[in-house]
Amino acid sequence: MSVVLRGSTVTLRPFRLEEVDRLVDVRASAPPDDGVHHSGPPDRERLRERVASSGRWSEDGNVGLWLAIEAGGRLAGEIQARSPRGGLPPGVFELGVELWEEGDRGQGLGSAAVAELTGYLFREEGAQRVQISTDVDNVPMRRVAERLGFGFEGVLRGFMPTADGPRDHTMYGMTRTDWENVKDRWTRTG
Repeated sequence: MSVVLRGSTVTLRPFRLEEVDRLVDVRASAPPDDGVHHSGPPDRERLRERVASSGRWSEDGNVGLWLAIEAGGRLAGEIQARSPRGGLPPGVFELGVELWEEGDRGQGLGSAAVAELTGYLFREEGAQRVQISTDVDNVPMRRVAERLGFGFEGVLRGFMPTADGPRDHTMYGMTRTDWENVKDRWTRTG
């Protein structure tokens, strides 16, 4: 069964086959070392396969859930939860989120998407911990994590390889207890 999460400002849903071209365009325009997409031209057939299985937990070694972020009836970005076997303890998930257009950033869409998926992981998937890592200079994502109640846990030095050398990342985490303390605030604030 596919996961669909509807919030007040975003819907998290499986990608649709007609959105493959948009995904190819997004990946083709990304810098080769952006830490999100891999260098080289996007593989359209591989993206079609991923789209066909989006919205369901994959067991491709990365055990992940990949969803489209829809806002105002249009595709605005993507979000995923990962829990790779042998890479994270059971019950621990890591989130990745991306809004593709500059105009969508700073509008609360990323916060809404992270809150929806985090709540789902605690309610439905037995999460004990959800974490987010991001580049130390990604101030907007750091603000999202802090605003939602994720605790700053430190800096992962030399974490993300780039063409200019490894970049430091920050780590934010939320435990089940943390979530129990903030979840009602999320629903009151939209």
